[in-house]
Amino acid sequence: MYTKLLLPNRYKRLGWIIFVPCLVLTILSILNFEPSVSFFESEHILTKWTTIRVSDGSSLAKALDGQSNDLAGEILMTLTAIGFFFVAFSRERTDDEWIMRVRLESLLWAFYVHLAGFLVAVWLSYGLAFYVFLSWNMLTAPLVFLARFHWIVYVKPYLEERRATA
Repeated sequence: MYTKLLLPNRYKRLGWIIFVPCLVLTILSILNFEPSVSFFESEHILTKWTTIRVSDGSSLAKALDGQSNDLAGEILMTLTAIGFFFVAFSRERTDDEWIMRVRLESLLWAFYVHLAGFLVAVWLSYGLAFYVFLSWNMLTAPLVFLARFHWIVYVKPYLEERRATA
């Protein structure tokens, strides 16, 4: 089945290469979240390339109150989103009606879980905890989609085949 809106299959491998390490670093940085620090607690391996330092006389220095700005968080979240996009919206090697139906159902499940998490955040958290919860909730849709889609397409048939031969 040919669909115009999906990427070629070769993007899936690139997506996994980008998505997994960036997701792990993003989750680790959210776990270390403290309101007084930036995305990471202190100096980290990416600091050399992700920190913007400005001179005192520039207008950007006034906007940043003379501080430097570490863009590691923004870069990681952007790469995580791009990697997810490549993995989720690339064709399978054999893309048929069943794969398309599973893809649609998985997107619906991901949307339901994401919306439920958002409603929990709205009603049960406030202040800074609300934003931390929303940061976590931002990752629920991609993770639920990928988990359900790959479970049904790859793992479930394998388990059923093993059960039938045993």
